[in-house]
Amino acid sequence: MRGVGWFGLLGPLEVRAADRPVRVNGRRQGELLAVLALRANQFVSVEVLVDLLWPDQPPASARRQVQNGVGRLRRTLTAGGLRSEVIETWPGGYLLRAEHSELDTLSFARDVAAGERLAAAGRAADAVTSWRAALRLWRGAPLAGIDNDLVAREARRLQEQRLAVLEKCVELELRLGRAHEVAGELAEVAAEHPLRERLWAALVLALHQDGRGAEALAVYRRARAGFRAELGVEPGPELRAARQVITGTSMVDTAPRPRQLPPDTADFTGRDELVSQLERLFRGRHTGRAVVISAIAGPAGVGKTTLAVHVAHRLLDAYPDGQLYVDLGGGAPAPPVEPGEVLARFLRALGVAGPAIPDGVDERTALYRSRLGDRRILVVLDNAVDEAQVRPLLPGVAGCGVLITSRPRLAAVPGARRITLAVLEPGQATELLGRIAGADRVAAEPSAALEVARLCGFLPLALRIAGARLVRRPDWTIARLGARLGDESVRLSELRYGDLEVRASLAVSYRGLGQRQRRLFHLLGSLTAPDVAGWVCAALLDLPVGDEDEAVAALTDAQLLETVGADATGGQRYRLHDLVRLYARERAALVEPAGELDAALRRALGGWLALVDRAHVALSGGDFATMRGCSPRWTPVTDAHGAAIDADPLAWFEAERAAITAGVRQAADAGWDELCWELAVGAYALFLTRGHYDDWADTHTTALRITLRERNRRGAAAARLGLGILHAYRRDYAEAAPLLDHAVSALREVGNRRELSYALGTAAHVDGMRGRYALAIPRQEESIATHHALGDRVAEVLGLRALGKLLVDFGRPDRARPLLSRAIAMGDHGDRRAHAEAVYTMGQIHLVGNEFDRAEAAFRQMLEICEEIGDLRGEASARYGFGLVRLATGDLDAAEVLLRQALEVNRRLGAAVTDGRIRLALGELYRRRREVETAIGHLEESARIFAADQTPLWQARAQNALGDAFAAQRNHRAARAAWTRAGALFTEVGSHESAEVAGKLDRLPPTPMTNL
Repeated sequence: MRGVGWFGLLGPLEVRAADRPVRVNGRRQGELLAVLALRANQFVSVEVLVDLLWPDQPPASARRQVQNGVGRLRRTLTAGGLRSEVIETWPGGYLLRAEHSELDTLSFARDVAAGERLAAAGRAADAVTSWRAALRLWRGAPLAGIDNDLVAREARRLQEQRLAVLEKCVELELRLGRAHEVAGELAEVAAEHPLRERLWAALVLALHQDGRGAEALAVYRRARAGFRAELGVEPGPELRAARQVITGTSMVDTAPRPRQLPPDTADFTGRDELVSQLERLFRGRHTGRAVVISAIAGPAGVGKTTLAVHVAHRLLDAYPDGQLYVDLGGGAPAPPVEPGEVLARFLRALGVAGPAIPDGVDERTALYRSRLGDRRILVVLDNAVDEAQVRPLLPGVAGCGVLITSRPRLAAVPGARRITLAVLEPGQATELLGRIAGADRVAAEPSAALEVARLCGFLPLALRIAGARLVRRPDWTIARLGARLGDESVRLSELRYGDLEVRASLAVSYRGLGQRQRRLFHLLGSLTAPDVAGWVCAALLDLPVGDEDEAVAALTDAQLLETVGADATGGQRYRLHDLVRLYARERAALVEPAGELDAALRRALGGWLALVDRAHVALSGGDFATMRGCSPRWTPVTDAHGAAIDADPLAWFEAERAAITAGVRQAADAGWDELCWELAVGAYALFLTRGHYDDWADTHTTALRITLRERNRRGAAAARLGLGILHAYRRDYAEAAPLLDHAVSALREVGNRRELSYALGTAAHVDGMRGRYALAIPRQEESIATHHALGDRVAEVLGLRALGKLLVDFGRPDRARPLLSRAIAMGDHGDRRAHAEAVYTMGQIHLVGNEFDRAEAAFRQMLEICEEIGDLRGEASARYGFGLVRLATGDLDAAEVLLRQALEVNRRLGAAVTDGRIRLALGELYRRRREVETAIGHLEESARIFAADQTPLWQARAQNALGDAFAAQRNHRAARAAWTRAGALFTEVGSHESAEVAGKLDRLPPTPMTNL
């Protein structure tokens, strides 16, 4: 019996099976295994593995080499005694499956977490036992010998975790009186990590507790000398505190210790990871002589000051010589504070008498830095305006730390660790609201609290105002406040309490904008798209693409516009926070002429329409299977932008999908019916390929509503056709049929043959799925003939494939074969998805004819195409086809793996009929294995799916297989019932399979009579 085995990463890479070593051959296999094991039970994409193996310039065959490498690794592990499923193949990547007992890093994490819980519960001895168990797993440097950047980073992270656990463990052991036991270990580890102060402090205390005071003092002096030599600073508070313990004295320092921090926020909420990052940064041991600086940027009201002050309070022990604080005025209407004035304040706080403070800024800076030279002081520079204001206030040498907050990103502060602060997560936002207004109050109305948080944009300032208003009005429910905030026209006015106001905070940033920047701000606020590419800003301003950069940069510098990363074309994307958007709309309503605002919005929507057209052509290989209207396009494409869309239209579409769906709704709200339906219908193939059915439904329903209202018959027909196709893909054929009937009738009346042929083809598919083959086949033949006459080769290929599938399902592969051969011979015409579907259906014909090699070759070709274009529907079908081939040839183990892969891929799409077909195949597989109960479970689910989706032919096949499974159980009554249902359904659709079922019923033993 093969097992998972054991993997060791906490030392040289090691694999064992049944206590025997398994040799992993070659550098590449070792690197692949290391990455998969480091991310055990997590999906690892092929792209990550390609970057791992070829960090500079991957070859064209990189993806294939990775696949081959993983295959060889799997064979190596299997040959060594591990089961092959230890590395699972997922769409686009792999996953190494392991339990805690099978991977030392997981065991380490489990034992460390257990120790944390025990320590928190006050069970020190048990915590030490758990942590020592974790530390015993280490065999040396993690993954020693694997020379790879990613692995090296992970190895460093693991090593850091080990040292942190050791430090906590020995501190508890010292409290438990075990100094003698840990002193030797500490001496060895401290020597290996000479700049880790916490280890030295523990060693000093251990020697002292063990009665070796002279050695303890000598160790302290050696450590202090090392810190001074390497870092140029005195030891930190931990080591100094240890010295004070062993000598019974303290270091006297008569210099003033300023304590200027504002009070910490008692209800500070969220930001736990950022707080931890900043603490690690400022508590770290830095080998250079640079000052530790962190610059926190973010929009108005996001909580920059609150975070900085909170972190500063947590760092009091790390900066024992004091804390300096100043509000530099970058967030207020008043003029900002000059550096010279700040320096005067700081120098007084550091003990310099007023007459001794120099006049010039340079002289004050020099004196300030001299005063900080040998001290550990934290400087908090709040609400900075720019780098010029900050530079004179930075200390000169290591030992001090600087926390800066600002609205713009201070890119030119040397050596700063930059953090951009975002709004709170929903759970954190409601928690903050509860801490202000009362946790019980929030707990009583959780949904209303979440809605208030959402209406506040999860912005801490807005949440504090909302919470304060609830405190002031204990008679209000949270839902009542939510109702008031729900009115966008007054929301900013509602978010005001005392000296706190969202609108006033935003106005400070707005006043610094120029005329063009303000106009762009207004126009962006009027768009409903959640985020936009840079070209949208050019469209709004009616400028050539690229000329909008200056205005965009000004808005982002003012933190009125957020950068949210790059899209598939390589360009940046931007968004407005919800409350910022409301402020922008307020300003637009006051200053922008309505006609100019409409024209700007039409340009932006016309730009999306032009790009949807281009992406459709890139995906389909031509202007096929689409309907066009007369809406004007605005062409935003640069050469690089267009090339990126052509290279990967689906990646571009994913970036723009939310903006397109919002654009459809905005066009409808404005009454622009032609623009609305064109944008919706133009994107349908993109929605289809990626399975975004909800967006498809939303856009087309919106388009149908507005075109019916405006009596746009062609637009309404196009929307109905799109909705009919959607319902067909969703297998909701009862909904699809009347929509398609309406579309066919309207398109016959308007005389558009091409669009009529699309409607006929879809209607034929629906007829086929409902078992009405006598109607479906001639409809599809008419559609194909029209496509051929019009020269629409892609649509013709799709029609031939669809007709071939109808005939295969109906049991006429002989008629289907020449049609599919013709479709395949016509090539893909750029629409690789259509070509892949034709190849797949031909594979089904080969399978029916027991031409297994040819069937497998067809399914392989389809899988390669679908993986390259990211078509998950096709990938699920191809893996299903592979599974059917293995099932037909009796390789049940391989069939199970392939069918489960298909099931997993399809689960992400929710395609019910595909799920039903896969489960039908799995049912047959388990019946052959004599695992009949498992088989029946899959078959019953399959039959349920086909019944719900109104697909009688496949429902009959599921019932037929279910009868076979019951017969294998000798449950003849259940078998008879299932076969009887199958026979009736086969007869209903006119399938020859009814005769096969009748024969099975004839061979059943008679059902015994029961006593009445």
